[in-house]
Amino acid sequence: MRIPFIKAQGAGNDFIIIDKNVDIIGKSKKLIKFLCDRKVGIGCDQIILIKKNKNFYQIKFYNSDGSRAKNCGNGLRCIYKYLTEVKKIHHPIIKTNNFTHLGKKIKNLYQINVGDISLDWRKIPLIENKDTQNLKFTNIKIPGLIKIMSASIGNPHCIVLVKNLSSISIKEIGPKLVSHKIFKNQANVTFVQKISSTNIKVLFWERGSGHTLACGSGTCAAAYTLFINKFTKENIKVETESSHLFTSIQKNTVLLKGPAEMVFQSEIII
Repeated sequence: MRIPFIKAQGAGNDFIIIDKNVDIIGKSKKLIKFLCDRKVGIGCDQIILIKKNKNFYQIKFYNSDGSRAKNCGNGLRCIYKYLTEVKKIHHPIIKTNNFTHLGKKIKNLYQINVGDISLDWRKIPLIENKDTQNLKFTNIKIPGLIKIMSASIGNPHCIVLVKNLSSISIKEIGPKLVSHKIFKNQANVTFVQKISSTNIKVLFWERGSGHTLACGSGTCAAAYTLFINKFTKENIKVETESSHLFTSIQKNTVLLKGPAEMVFQSEIII
């Protein structure tokens, strides 16, 4: 079987976009892991499957370990660019689960509404009722810790505000927090350093993918929780390891703006 694909990236978060044979691919965890493998496959943080459904495009995300992800802000921007600039579709309606994402191009950047945020412990979900904006992990040492928060934007997120990101050993601390027992389905972890009320720096460790250069839904969850806890304003600049992202909070929804690039297109034979 020949699988045509496009390799895309947003802020260093890279994806394989596929809109053919998606039902076959989605049923095979082994195939997804092979395609994501950077040594024997194509290589990516996540696979994005696009399926036309009447008047909208249904999106499914898969992590590099074959597990499902329910949302991806950087991936959504890449999808919007793919549909509008490669497929030449005007004003595409993009859906993940039951949420509708609408995008637009702003100069050379792309913006999309990533989704509604929930701070409810049952929605994240945690294993028990806890203050989601003041989590305590006494068995994990985090240098310069200020506050640990959590939220859901489809995916569960753990936001760790610290004094200085340079003190964080992400490969050591990231996996411990991702799989911490308080998170019922694990969680994506975002380490944050506040530069000002309109500027933060971030590091990411994602469930199912490990260390990534950027995480769109994690960026949105961080921006929202920092705003709710009065650390930042509604609109902020986010410095990732390789790029910049911009967030805007509108009630309980977060808009994410940043780069999106189609790197190359080809096909793989399996």
